[in-house]
Amino acid sequence: MIAGLQCDPRASDTVVCMNLGGGGRLATLTVTALIGLGATSAEAAQHDLFTRADRTSFERLERSLGGASGVAVSRVGTGQPVIALGSFRSSVAWSTSKVPVAMAVIDRGAASKYRGDLRQAITASDNAAAERLWSSLGSGSKAAAAAQAQLRAAGDRSTRMQSERLRAGFTPFGQTLWKLSDQTRFTAGMPCRPAGKQVLDLMGQVVGAHRWGLGVRTGARFKGGWGPGSQPGENGGYIDRQMGIVTLGGKQIAVAIATRPSDGTHETGTAHLTRIAKWVFSHVDSRSATSAAPCG
Repeated sequence: MIAGLQCDPRASDTVVCMNLGGGGRLATLTVTALIGLGATSAEAAQHDLFTRADRTSFERLERSLGGASGVAVSRVGTGQPVIALGSFRSSVAWSTSKVPVAMAVIDRGAASKYRGDLRQAITASDNAAAERLWSSLGSGSKAAAAAQAQLRAAGDRSTRMQSERLRAGFTPFGQTLWKLSDQTRFTAGMPCRPAGKQVLDLMGQVVGAHRWGLGVRTGARFKGGWGPGSQPGENGGYIDRQMGIVTLGGKQIAVAIATRPSDGTHETGTAHLTRIAKWVFSHVDSRSATSAAPCG
């Protein structure tokens, strides 16, 4: 990170660094001191949302849950560093992909025409409503390009929206392969986009039947996705995932969480998401975050 230093987090506001060129001497530095030594604020920030103890704690939680789980977090805003924990790093998006689709419709100026479908797709995860939104973008490659443009504009530079229906009875966009880290980066940038702000407002009105995981926290703005299979076009046990923005200590944090329970059931998956979300709420140190998104 910094020439001559190798650093690891020790506490929420300190970092333990080894001087590689000075006999391996150790020093405990604050994040502010790291910046003074030449680290960028983004590099230093990698050490102050989770501590080393937090990482160990999540490993224990994942083992206790069984299966595979993961979490990725960042401050809100564009260009923020993302920190990911756990063995579950990527899967098909399922209904979380409705978020960039909805943003694309709004960005085209069609929010009034599709107001009902936007609400149903985001707050109730209605597939028929989401399919109508998708079709309004041109379907297929045109719709995928429009939704992917929203990913790029909000900061996700890697994810490619799936344009073809890979499984009968399931949406094409739901089979998009989406890494938790990329999803968090996109979510963090949503407040910087006019369409993102409108969809976030809907994400704060999710129906009661879907308020597990991040949804157990008052004021959370989130969208969930779930279904049988973790890879595009393939069947399998259920995976459950969520993306959202939560306020912790008065500061906004972007979060993506996911789980693939060993018993392959949706019921276990939603219970796991709630335990993971509660772990996030109690472990993220939000003191270095801001109350509003810095948009570059």
